Amino acid sequence: MSLKHPRKNHISLKDEFRFHRYRRSPVAREWKIGRKRITATVACFNTMLVGLITGIYAGEVPKIQYRLGDENHHVILGNVLLYFGMGFTTLIFWPLPLLHGRRPYTLAALAVAIPLQFPQSIAVAFTTGPHLTKALVGLLLPRFFLGLVLGFAHINFLSTLLDLFGASLQSRNPHQEIVVYDDIRRQGGGMGIWLGLWSWCFVGSLSLGFLIGASIIQHLAPSWGFYVVVMLLSFFVLVNVIAPETRRAPYRRSILRYTNEEEKLKKRVARGEIKLHLDQDGPKYWWDEVWAGMRLMGYMLCQLGFLVLAIYLAWIYALVVLITLLLGALLSRNYNWQPQWIGLAVFAVAVGAALAVPLTKANVFSRDRVQPLRTDSGTFEPRVTWSSHLLRRCLFTFALPVAGLAYVLASPGPSVKAAGPTVLAAIIGFLACLALAECIGLAMEAFDTSDLQPGVNSKHRLQSTESATRRRRTNYSSYPRVCAGIFAAQGLGFFFAAAATAVSGNITRALGAQAATGVTVGILLGLTMLLSIIMWRFRSVQVIPNGAFGSRGGGSLDAKADQDWKPVVIGNPSGKMRRMNLLELGSFSRWTEIRKLNNLGSDGRKRYVG
Repeated sequence: MSLKHPRKNHISLKDEFRFHRYRRSPVAREWKIGRKRITATVACFNTMLVGLITGIYAGEVPKIQYRLGDENHHVILGNVLLYFGMGFTTLIFWPLPLLHGRRPYTLAALAVAIPLQFPQSIAVAFTTGPHLTKALVGLLLPRFFLGLVLGFAHINFLSTLLDLFGASLQSRNPHQEIVVYDDIRRQGGGMGIWLGLWSWCFVGSLSLGFLIGASIIQHLAPSWGFYVVVMLLSFFVLVNVIAPETRRAPYRRSILRYTNEEEKLKKRVARGEIKLHLDQDGPKYWWDEVWAGMRLMGYMLCQLGFLVLAIYLAWIYALVVLITLLLGALLSRNYNWQPQWIGLAVFAVAVGAALAVPLTKANVFSRDRVQPLRTDSGTFEPRVTWSSHLLRRCLFTFALPVAGLAYVLASPGPSVKAAGPTVLAAIIGFLACLALAECIGLAMEAFDTSDLQPGVNSKHRLQSTESATRRRRTNYSSYPRVCAGIFAAQGLGFFFAAAATAVSGNITRALGAQAATGVTVGILLGLTMLLSIIMWRFRSVQVIPNGAFGSRGGGSLDAKADQDWKPVVIGNPSGKMRRMNLLELGSFSRWTEIRKLNNLGSDGRKRYVG
């Protein structure tokens, strides 16, 4: 019908008619490898930017204190407030990018961080005089807000790598699992060496920024450090505008189909993923998603195994921060080095961490180098090889406190050449980068439940899921438990780094650099022992019911009580029993969920519902 008809000014269309039919863009894990590498490179460089901003300020602290006449050493509190702000944002607001996308938060945070540099540059322009209070307010207050806004950007960097490559680090011969190449956990291809690159950007960029800051104060005013940060932020804003976005609008607002109590099909727009993971539907307001994230983080930290892992990972980051600051103070006070040479020596931490990047990929130390046994019975025989996961983890984790102890002994002052503590600091950076990547890999391995989601894995039967889960289709694409665990550890790490920065000067002046480092290393040794305990596979737990293989019910009398229930073989286990550690025995771990789906209790015995 023509619109030129005198009595018609519209045309009624059928409900199924659409003017345009857009082709749905693939999710980030299905992108081409070139596009994924570009986006991952930008995410790693963004992580490095945060370390550079922190390190440049740390390298300029002596010159700022001298210029302002700060005899009480209040200037060092700038990085304390920055770390505190980043920790606060990371722990609380990490679910928000799942609601509104990653790019708005990253761009807004970097853009707001630019004007926050100018009050700091004006504050350090004051010379020694009666304006110290005004200068400290202009320096420290913007520093705190800078930490808050950088936290909103930081919560997107490692999550971007998860969007691109998934959370699976499975080797060719995983522990007591059968390799299935169409496993949904393998979607994205695995993170591989990108985890090592991100770990270096997280721990090694601090010493690189320290080098830049120390080089600036040698010939220029300290305000130039903030101008350099402004130029870096402007460049990274441009890069993030051009870079592809991993979480676009079609995947932030999707349709949730579920049935209510009357078994009627309902539809609603689901805009959140963390609340979907815990409850039946998505959040109505943004604070509902934030509260769900805090709940999930609390559930993760209530697991003893993961609590030890999170504190260990956080303490590793604090140790790197403390070693960076103490090495700079040692070379300045006891060896009277010039700032540029101090920054170059501190840069050894970044060089050592960079040497660990190739080893974070599963090649040299992995089980892939071991010839697997030909029989199933042989795979369960206890044996320890040089490339066993437990053995190599114990070796490099215990090597880290040993290296810290060696650094303590090698830093008494001019009686020992400066090359001693510098080389040992590089070794600490090497082992810290390796430990950081390994801890994140452990969290991914233990808490990745992407293949257990209802509606994702076709092996699920309705009888194997709970009634609340049975009524919905899961439509979240992130890794809620892995992200909650990683951000909990990072938030604790920022708080520990704030404490390490605050007490580094006071403890060094009161007890000496050796005593301060010795206390930190002693705590690290205790955490390493606890980490080794939670990694020890001390218990055999049944993960597959007896009726899954062979006859139904396995001859159990209890099987006749529920004729409709059928066991499900999920998780690709190589047998009914699996040796587990405390990390995998957690209430929110992957294998606990598998036992729940298979109707097995925590004691390994079969448990039937109703």
